[in-house]
Amino acid sequence: MLKKFLYTTAIVVFTFGSVQSLAAPVVRVLAPIELPSNFQYPNGITRASNGTLYVGSVTSGRILRINPQGKIETFFAGSDQVFAANALRLDERRGILWGTSSDFLGVRTPNGETIRRPHRIFAIDTRTGKILRVILMPDGGFGNDIALDEDGGVYVTDSSRPRIHYLAPGATQLQIWAEDRRFSSKEIGLAGIARRSDGTTIVGLFSAGELLKVIPQPPGGVKVEPIPLVRKLENPDGMQFASDGRLLVTEGAIKSGNGSLLRIDALSPGTQPKSIETLARGMESPVNLTVSDREIWVTEARIRHRLVPGREKQIPDRFFIRRFTLSR
Repeated sequence: MLKKFLYTTAIVVFTFGSVQSLAAPVVRVLAPIELPSNFQYPNGITRASNGTLYVGSVTSGRILRINPQGKIETFFAGSDQVFAANALRLDERRGILWGTSSDFLGVRTPNGETIRRPHRIFAIDTRTGKILRVILMPDGGFGNDIALDEDGGVYVTDSSRPRIHYLAPGATQLQIWAEDRRFSSKEIGLAGIARRSDGTTIVGLFSAGELLKVIPQPPGGVKVEPIPLVRKLENPDGMQFASDGRLLVTEGAIKSGNGSLLRIDALSPGTQPKSIETLARGMESPVNLTVSDREIWVTEARIRHRLVPGREKQIPDRFFIRRFTLSR
């Protein structure tokens, strides 16, 4: 179990037994939350204002609820309709937990064939745990991550088509909010999404390692601009804006296995290309995160073994939520 340790550099290196640190305080590393032994591959994560966390499994659709005292219970057991929880975002005002349920691993049939169920988004009542809505992704798209707006609208990145979809409040079908050739990828396309209160949105290209800015334009259009970086990211995934306006990004690192938590001042005018600050590294498949003021919770999915040939059977025996507090 990772012990509490005051971090004294811009880089934290994880091992399962200790944390190595150097100089220049940036973030404090808190003890991780170890998840129940029967819960695997955490992915979606979101937080209520009272400190309650919701954590979803990417392979089962099961969603845990963790109260501020650390008590863990099953909020939603998963179902035929919700078989994965790739992303979770909480509309606390309306009591709705939104998520994506995309069957990226598929189901293996007795004859060895892999079948993938239609990808979808879902809404669950946070009071009752009942499914409120299930909406299929248009044109066989792959819903990856979610951002919400103040009116209850839902933005969804599509990893297989160069689109960001939008579900208006009360609507029953997703519509295209932004479509651009720069969202395209020969492998996995759009993944993480972070939306600022003025509507400016950042998305990441998972395989290409790039970030793009999407700016709303009257009357209802958008402008897409690349965000120049000092290097390509290794599988940028979940992202959220910190309270100071800088972007926090998980770097999944399928090839190297050295997953990181990054901070990028992506929207400030001036310096180009944008520098990349590594807050923590050495995580195994960090995939998503949630943020409250200076506190950060990261889901460490540890799912890389399912993606690297020859390692499929190396199933981890423990799964964690990693926790950090920014000092500045």
